[in-house]
Amino acid sequence: MNYRDFGATGLKVSEVGFGCARIGGVFGDGKPGPDETLHAIRRAVDEGINFFDTADMYAQGESESILGRALRPNRDRVIIATKGGYCLPAQRKLIARVKPLVKPLVKALGIRRESLPQSVSGALSQDFSPGYLIRAAEASLRRLGTDYIDLYQLHSPPAEVIERGEFVDALERLKAQGKVRHYGIACDSAADARACLNLPRIASVQFPFGLLDQEAVTTLFPAAIDRGIALVARGCYGGGLLKEGLSEAELKEKTEKWPRILAYQRIAERQGRHILEAALQFSLHPKPVSVTLLGMRTAAHLENNLLFHSAPPLTDNEFEEYLTV
Repeated sequence: MNYRDFGATGLKVSEVGFGCARIGGVFGDGKPGPDETLHAIRRAVDEGINFFDTADMYAQGESESILGRALRPNRDRVIIATKGGYCLPAQRKLIARVKPLVKPLVKALGIRRESLPQSVSGALSQDFSPGYLIRAAEASLRRLGTDYIDLYQLHSPPAEVIERGEFVDALERLKAQGKVRHYGIACDSAADARACLNLPRIASVQFPFGLLDQEAVTTLFPAAIDRGIALVARGCYGGGLLKEGLSEAELKEKTEKWPRILAYQRIAERQGRHILEAALQFSLHPKPVSVTLLGMRTAAHLENNLLFHSAPPLTDNEFEEYLTV
């Protein structure tokens, strides 16, 4: 595993990070149990991955709880990043409390999240007020079973919230108390990430980046280098759109980016690469990117990602080929 500077924080992070959005939860056929997930996380540590990204809303907090259990024996060797700002509706809070009883029933009946009416699952809201963020961070600390969070991130704040910056004092208070070492913002777009660069004392921004999201190359990278801000890339596999087996007709149904995907497939084939290998190596190529997050749940996911990571890096010319599509 290679390691990179995490902006100006002094931290060294593995260039591949373990994304925990899919850990835990009630729904999903064939989801691994906690023991399998614990094994995958600990294997990742053994393989040199030291950056783990979760959020308080993932699986109603279960993702944080499982991650904390898995990393407890290696707490001083790893960097835990979590997020706050989303508010769980009452329905989801109830599910979190009765989850051990509900899981077997959901599995037996084959219930899927998307089949539930919104009145059952509830609508998410956001709160970035100082009081809420402090309470949310302290709740994350309890679930993670740790005294400090290495990186606390606002979770997808709207542009107007970023511009006002009213959350900074609360995050500075958490930092002064030693509960948070550094703080950043997880954004939904490169444009929002660019707006974050005007904030004082921010350590990092997280944003979509990959073959299907290339905007950051020109709009974000140069400014982030000047400010010493760490960049956390996510979504390099295109949310499943780059996986093998999707026909042209299926791609046309799923995304307007289908012509680009077909072009990337042709380039990867010409380079002698698996398309997902090419996608990961594309995200790893820019030096301003400190860490690329890959969503994982099992040891098999980890092994596949390590295989793509171990491939020869893209040359500058190979990288440019994907930029010209």
